[in-house]
Amino acid sequence: MRITLITFCLPILLFFLNSCETPKHLTKKGDKYSNQELYIDACSQYFKALNKKRNFLKAKEGLQFAGNKQVDIYLDDFFKNKSFGKKREAIYLYRKAILLNQKLKNYSIDIDIPQKYTTDYNLLVDEYVETSYNKAVKLLDNEDFSNSESLFKEISKLKPNYKDVNNMKDIATFEPIYRNGNKLLELEKFRAAYYQYDKIPLNYKECNDRKNMALEAGLITIAILKFENATYHYGVESAVSAMVTEELMKLNNPFVKLVDRKLTNTIINEQILGLSGHVAEGTSAQAGKLIGAKAVISGKVVSYTKKYNPIEKTVTKGWLMKRVKKFDSDNKKYYDTTYEKIKYNICQGNSSVDIGFHYQLTSTESGEILYTKLINLNKRDKVHFAESNYNNKNIYPGNWKSQTKKYSSDFISDSRSEKRSLNTLFKSKKNLLSTDQMSNILYKSIAKKVSNQINNYNPEE
Repeated sequence: MRITLITFCLPILLFFLNSCETPKHLTKKGDKYSNQELYIDACSQYFKALNKKRNFLKAKEGLQFAGNKQVDIYLDDFFKNKSFGKKREAIYLYRKAILLNQKLKNYSIDIDIPQKYTTDYNLLVDEYVETSYNKAVKLLDNEDFSNSESLFKEISKLKPNYKDVNNMKDIATFEPIYRNGNKLLELEKFRAAYYQYDKIPLNYKECNDRKNMALEAGLITIAILKFENATYHYGVESAVSAMVTEELMKLNNPFVKLVDRKLTNTIINEQILGLSGHVAEGTSAQAGKLIGAKAVISGKVVSYTKKYNPIEKTVTKGWLMKRVKKFDSDNKKYYDTTYEKIKYNICQGNSSVDIGFHYQLTSTESGEILYTKLINLNKRDKVHFAESNYNNKNIYPGNWKSQTKKYSSDFISDSRSEKRSLNTLFKSKKNLLSTDQMSNILYKSIAKKVSNQINNYNPEE
């Protein structure tokens, strides 16, 4: 209840707060900050006010004053830091002044920055960049990639075309990743190597060739053998197989590739399965080799049960409330409440499906079982509802002996909880899932589990 109340009230509160932030209100807030010489905060409020009303004069006047003051502060601090030899601090103070001035221009406010500041800034940048570049090159020579990368990135921001800074920045950024990929490749950690190479441009050194090498070496080509069925329910194994294939085809995993199913069926059925219709013990690996697969998936439906109890209707006695319009002796309208004996249906039904599926991933190179899993799933559904041709809001629980005669044992329940329970029954779901529908849901769940497990399987870990 508390969460519902918060959810309901929050949009109203946000609307109220937003409506309070009128251009006039925001400008007053800006004026307060400006009077306290908090010009950055003042500018922020004026910007908001002008975003709501572009031609709001008081906000524009306030922004011009506060903006001019803040730019002056940046420039004064720039000069002080330059005088004390703090080049980096001075550079970024000037850049703040320029950035604020550019933002002010969007609101038709142009603040003049004297040329001497620009000249001093350019001289400082030239000196700072040259020093930083030489330092970054030394760091790179010493293979301190992280610190050299930071400096090269800063240089490329301050002077984008300075010497070969962009090339040096790429080396500082990509070289440690490239080397890590090479190391992993030597250790035959092909997947890990591939994803390292994937972080850097393919034209960096031999990245493209090495990435392809890692992919080819780490690729698992998988064939799906014909699944077996140890139950008496025909076709279950085919349905599971079809959905497993579909889910595996959806995988966005460069290291998992399925062998064409038609090729699998043709070769294996003819040369391995023969006339028996099932994979004999120890032939899975041999079957995979025939079609060029590094691994095969075999599976068996080990159990399958289903129950379906169709919806049964129980006729139930109740009362229909009616309000009859009448007039008194003064011709004033009033309503008389009456109750009519009626019948309605209480309906119940249920269904269930249980399935057990075992599968394994087998290496065709060694015959080793790489992964095996037994998946047991079940699905249940039931309905319990009421139905009637009358307006269910006016139906009340109770009992009566005869629909045409009155008896002292007849009664209408005045219990609110019973009425609420009956209303709930009328609103309850009325469609019972069939066993076929639930089976398909379970087949899909099995397929997703198999797909996720194959996707997460990493032979290198």
